[in-house]
Amino acid sequence: MKKFLPLVLGLCSSLALAQDSSQSEEDLWGSDDQWGDAWADAEEESSSSWDWRGFTELGVGAFRRASPSPDGNSLLESRSQLSVSGYLGETYLSGKFELLLDDVDDDKVQLLTRELYLDHSLSDKLSVRLGRQILTWGTGDFVFLNDFFPKDWQSMLSGREDDYLKAPSNSLKISYFGSAANLDLVWTPELSADSHISGERFAYYNPMLGRPVVEPRVVADEPEHDIHNGQLALRLSATKSGVEYAAYAYRGFYTQPNSVKPETGRNYYASLNAYGASLRTPLGKGILNTEFAYWDSRDDSNGANSFIPNSQLKYLIGYEQELFANFTAGAQWYTEQTLDFDAAKANATPGFKLANKWHHNATLRLTYMTMEQKLTWSLFAFYSPDENDFYLKPKITYRRDDHWTFIVGANEFGGGDLSQEWGQFKPSSNVYARVKYTF
Repeated sequence: MKKFLPLVLGLCSSLALAQDSSQSEEDLWGSDDQWGDAWADAEEESSSSWDWRGFTELGVGAFRRASPSPDGNSLLESRSQLSVSGYLGETYLSGKFELLLDDVDDDKVQLLTRELYLDHSLSDKLSVRLGRQILTWGTGDFVFLNDFFPKDWQSMLSGREDDYLKAPSNSLKISYFGSAANLDLVWTPELSADSHISGERFAYYNPMLGRPVVEPRVVADEPEHDIHNGQLALRLSATKSGVEYAAYAYRGFYTQPNSVKPETGRNYYASLNAYGASLRTPLGKGILNTEFAYWDSRDDSNGANSFIPNSQLKYLIGYEQELFANFTAGAQWYTEQTLDFDAAKANATPGFKLANKWHHNATLRLTYMTMEQKLTWSLFAFYSPDENDFYLKPKITYRRDDHWTFIVGANEFGGGDLSQEWGQFKPSSNVYARVKYTF
């Protein structure tokens, strides 16, 4: 009620004026001190309020070809999320909690914590965020060169909201805001790995077998739970004359178990260091971004072990522009250069597929909003010219009002062969639909 106090006082004073027009202005409206106290109380209550919101969503999806999934569906789930945020004194608290019934992977109701962290400013220039949080760095669109925070690739291929590609990690983030540049340091005590494509939901190419496989989720060997086996990421960023600059460093592990122990045949997460930089700047009527990264494969420094990824250089350049009202186009060119390729080729295990020395991906994003921006038509496309395979993500979103949203889309793979990056998922091409109620 305190935040309505000034309005109530004004209304009462107006009534008093009608009854006695001879009152002084101060008698009628109250002194400046009284008004200041009232507004202070209102602002104090507003700053301590909590924001509650959430949604409920149903999603269904089906494979376009003979189903590679043991369940027979690419998506069949109900999800409800409740989020709350606000201040505890000077500390900001944010939480997102979900009830999920995923009938593809598990027919049991799961209670998930998508986000739960405390954010506290130690000073005007130093803040700390601790807890379960979703982090993202870099300039790429669905392409990650210097972002080693966990991703959920199962979500991307099944048709969930794009936000679910970013998975949470239990981390400590320290941010320093300087006059010349900002510094972010993120420490994750234990490896936060990707939810990768591993066969229980979508078929994938197994290089050890030389063919796509469907299998129960295989648990890879993880690093020992030791303080020295966490992930440490650093970003130094600055903005000058509208241009955003950033430099990155990372020490930890590959976030997918793409290495193999020949003696056991089990996959594991190899050690990795990475260093990179990015730039984003206005150019013409659009935005240009470019990014670079060097991935140092610590477990195979000379590239002679074909069971461990070679070190790589990665390059990205992209451009986005609104071509006309409500129609935006963005394109990227992404290249991976495998280092020590000759050594890897000379020591390759017979029948084991090596990564290309040069691997390219071009991407295109088109977004068109109609019906007063209630109906959105979008397409995201990957195409690899060296492997001649592709991945198309068309989607139509209709926002009926502030509560109801309807989505239909597809994940279409083709070209190349079943050993290629996108070609391996041809049996997993699917269509999906979701309906979402926000409250």
